Amino acid sequence: MSAIELLYRAALGAPATRTLIINAHAHGLLTELNEQADQLDLWQCFKPGYDALKGMGMPVSPELPSADNPYDLILLLPAKNKQQTLAWMATAMERLTEQGQLLVACANNHGAKSYEDALKKLAGNISSSSKSKCRIFSARKIAALDTQLATQWLNAGNPQRAESHGLISQPGLFSWDRPDRGSQLLLEQLPELSGTGMDLCCGYGLLSDKILRSSKQIDRLHLIEADHLALNCAETNCTAWSDKTEYHWLDAASEPLPENMAWIVCNPPFHTGQDRDIDLGQQIIINACRALKSGGLLYLVANRKLPYESVLQAGLKTSQTLIEAEGFKVIRGIR
Repeated sequence: MSAIELLYRAALGAPATRTLIINAHAHGLLTELNEQADQLDLWQCFKPGYDALKGMGMPVSPELPSADNPYDLILLLPAKNKQQTLAWMATAMERLTEQGQLLVACANNHGAKSYEDALKKLAGNISSSSKSKCRIFSARKIAALDTQLATQWLNAGNPQRAESHGLISQPGLFSWDRPDRGSQLLLEQLPELSGTGMDLCCGYGLLSDKILRSSKQIDRLHLIEADHLALNCAETNCTAWSDKTEYHWLDAASEPLPENMAWIVCNPPFHTGQDRDIDLGQQIIINACRALKSGGLLYLVANRKLPYESVLQAGLKTSQTLIEAEGFKVIRGIR
């Protein structure tokens, strides 16, 4: 039994009037939960997860509901990033009614014990059980809640200016607090760009910020990102170029991209959740090639061992590796 199923089954045994699921994932049990609760709200900021929930007809949003109307039950599935998950725990407590219950489930090998200890520290008292290599634990919002710690976790998980690159980012985003070396290598290989282009899988806008600063002849830049939180940061970071930028919350592996691009820069992901997913990067590259106009340029950075060359050869007229360094490769292709 997965942590998702464990969490949703536990919720079915804890009927509530108003229920919120933070980092909701699609599962057949959601239909029963939706029927049981007077109101069920789902929060999912990752576009593929959002689309899966929307496809079930679930009431899902990429924006967290306000704290004005508290919930008597909140379910939470941890993120990969601990700092982000702690902020979600504090957010959940903030949005609970007095005596409201927070339920958390996590696989043991994804840090379940650490999160259980953290919730106990925050809430003062918890109940816990283990099943199927997962742990489920819960706490109620009572006077023992450490509000000072909750504020600390919230502040640490909020969007903030990272000292290393000066951009607004937040825990949980890719390389949130420092420029990743792959992107740096890609930037070093870029010429001055012009016309209409795309930052595919833009994250919090590291590439876009640098490109817009250095290439004055850009007419339009489309920023594509599947993480709604990252896209919000990118929009903040590129505010100075609001007349040139357009933002798209898209699953680049499965949804149509803007077309007729003169150039595309891309540092594609190759993980789905905790798992390595080479097909994900390959599909994004296929869609990137299709989005270029004839003669358009693709600049791609990837882990040196990832097998992207055959995909590039199929989608482009030519491609060449510009540099291999520090475990990365930067490739330039022409459609």
